[in-house]
Amino acid sequence: MSVEETGRVLSAYFADHGEQWLAVTIEFHDMSRPEPYRGREQVAAWLHHFYGEAFPGARAEEARLVVGDGIAAADWVFRGRHLGSLAGEPPSGVDVELPMAAVYEVGGGEIVRARLYYDSATLTRQLAPAAVPS
Repeated sequence: MSVEETGRVLSAYFADHGEQWLAVTIEFHDMSRPEPYRGREQVAAWLHHFYGEAFPGARAEEARLVVGDGIAAADWVFRGRHLGSLAGEPPSGVDVELPMAAVYEVGGGEIVRARLYYDSATLTRQLAPAAVPS
C-alpha cells in the first residue's frame, strides 16, 4: 500500500470514523484495556458508543499524522463533554481534554490494526465529580 493510499484511508477515517474504513477482521487495541476489540462490528459499535453516545460532538484538535507505506501514526488532543455512560459510569457533563496517540496499519484500502494510547488515569480524574469542600 502506497504512502498516498495510506494517507487517503486515514484522512477519510478521521473525517467520519466510518466503518467502511475498517477491515472485517480489524483488531483495535485500546491499550488501557486487557483485550482488543476484534472485527468490524465490535470496533464500529465501540466507536459509535464513544463518539456518538459518551462524547457526542467530541473533536480532535492539534492533530498530526505521519504516514508511511501501509502504516501511520497520529497524535491529537481529544476534547469532548461526557454526556453518555462510559464504562458503566453515568454521564458527568464534564468537559475532558486528553492527549491521545495511535498507530494504524492499513492494507487493501482498510485499517487492519490500530493501537490507541492515552493515559486512562487522566481521563478518570477528569470525569470524577468535583470534591465538595467540607
